[in-house]
Amino acid sequence: MNAMPALQHFAGLWRHGRWRPGVQLAGAVALAWIVSVALRLPESFWAVMSVLIVMRPSAGSTLDAGWDRVRGTAAGALCGLAGVYLHHHGAPVLPVTLAVVMLLAFAGAAVPGLRSAPVAALIILSAGGIPGHSALQVALLRMAQIGIGVGVAMAVSTVMSEYHAGVRFDEGCAALLRGIARRMAATSRPTDAERERIDTGTRAALGRLAVLAGSADLEARWWRRGTAAGNARTYRDRARLAARIFQDAVVLDRVFRLEKGDEAPDSFRHDAARAAARAIAAMADALEGKGAPPDTAEQLERCAHASRGTPSNAMLAAPLKLLLDDLRLFRHTLQPARHSPSGAG
Repeated sequence: MNAMPALQHFAGLWRHGRWRPGVQLAGAVALAWIVSVALRLPESFWAVMSVLIVMRPSAGSTLDAGWDRVRGTAAGALCGLAGVYLHHHGAPVLPVTLAVVMLLAFAGAAVPGLRSAPVAALIILSAGGIPGHSALQVALLRMAQIGIGVGVAMAVSTVMSEYHAGVRFDEGCAALLRGIARRMAATSRPTDAERERIDTGTRAALGRLAVLAGSADLEARWWRRGTAAGNARTYRDRARLAARIFQDAVVLDRVFRLEKGDEAPDSFRHDAARAAARAIAAMADALEGKGAPPDTAEQLERCAHASRGTPSNAMLAAPLKLLLDDLRLFRHTLQPARHSPSGAG
């Protein structure tokens, strides 16, 4: 009886592509091991260790933030090799090892890009004797395996880029915008606890969209280079604007509550909330290729202008105008994507 929920859970993971990071990491580990064994390198597990250091769940995060880990790993390996060289020429092993690792640990705490350097250095500095190889040769072999692991991680992240990431991003972004629109159009006000829970969930969703946007931009650059020229960061711009639209909606909601407290909104505020909700929902329709009603932005703009002339509604003018501007900027990010043969926009 307990098997059905588990099967449904795994089916959901498969259907939504959440299996991909695990497959990427497992594939990279296996490939690094195979390459090391094929080259007859001893201690092939160091290549696997390097994959685990560099690899991250998405292609975008591996190839963007991952470059910091690659640089840190390379710097640590070089420092470790220098330490082994000093060992080879008679320097005391323990003081040199501690000095190098402590120095890199200090640098890694100060510079985020060097956080992987102490681990890589320790891998090299811990090189012991292998029959037929000196400690320096073992260190060089470990450097080669680190290079294999890093190269495999970057190659797998690129080749196994999250296909259709643009489509998945647009689906997730459309769902997020629809949730914001429903909240704006709701006649009943949530409690403070419910509002905090909703806002926390929305921020988490925005974080996931930002990660997926990196993979979508990577996919556009590598696999649709001709159509994506000059527009390589469209999805990240879209994710940033979605976050701004969410903040605009939060500010607008707070102004409603500041003005009226627990009372029901008057006719103008009700019309403004409906216009904002319709305009946000129209962006979700545009993301899904359904088009947008031609008058939604115009209604929101009329509400923004009308609020300026009424003292009781003057506080609504700024948040309405900010929301309108961000929605227009968001629409601009959709224009190039509509001509993409992949249909990602």
